[in-house]
Amino acid sequence: MSLYETEEKKIHYELTGEGSPVVLIHGIALDSRIWGDLPQFLAEKHQVLTYDLRGHGRSYAPESGYSFRDLVADLNELLAGLQLSKVTLVGHSLGGAVAIKFALQQAGKVAKLVLAAPHVVGYTDYQGWPNVYRTARLIDIDQAKISWETFRLFSRLEDGSPEKQLFLDCLKDFSGTIWTDPQAGRYVDESDLKIIDQLNLPTLLLCGRDDLDFLPVAKLINAQLPQGSLFEIPDCGHMIHLEKPDIFRRELAAFLKLQE
Repeated sequence: MSLYETEEKKIHYELTGEGSPVVLIHGIALDSRIWGDLPQFLAEKHQVLTYDLRGHGRSYAPESGYSFRDLVADLNELLAGLQLSKVTLVGHSLGGAVAIKFALQQAGKVAKLVLAAPHVVGYTDYQGWPNVYRTARLIDIDQAKISWETFRLFSRLEDGSPEKQLFLDCLKDFSGTIWTDPQAGRYVDESDLKIIDQLNLPTLLLCGRDDLDFLPVAKLINAQLPQGSLFEIPDCGHMIHLEKPDIFRRELAAFLKLQE
């Protein structure tokens, strides 16, 4: 991977392929490795950017500064530094929320969106989640990682499988600083759920039909998007690009081709 570096930031990224640019944005406690060989698949027809969010993988991990505004600012700076514009953003889980907020703030820089089991800033109706922030602060980050590893979002990744090992490798290298950020409860990120109907871009939503946490979010988002289309993947949970990679690639490739 390459390193985008300023006086304050160090963001690890990889840029491969040629063609219209596609940016892959991973979820929390993971990193760009979680995409597996999807970048190579897309690079046959596209320029593909993967990167590690701050506090994840090999990117810098400041003690504080993990609001969605901060995450969007990193992406904006990275795209400017690499001179990429009119990108397709592909965001999974927390990465979906980053993609949405970026597109709302920087609409002229985004051609289209792919939201995979996405979160959106402003949605709070999650039930039965482990409080990894509290565990990380009051006990330690390792205990919080155990809570996250055993959470239902990842239960469909089979023990001993390459997909499960990829997930565990990312989690092992996760700094956890986003969970211990002393300012975490004080960030005021504007709700994107209230204004998502302003997002007038071709948007594909992909979600596992058995992902009871994020399918309601995907449906709520899709119902408000002027150009949204939701594809529910049967017999699939949250980690759709690992659980059903063939379907994920098929729908993604078809959307990119149709929208070119």
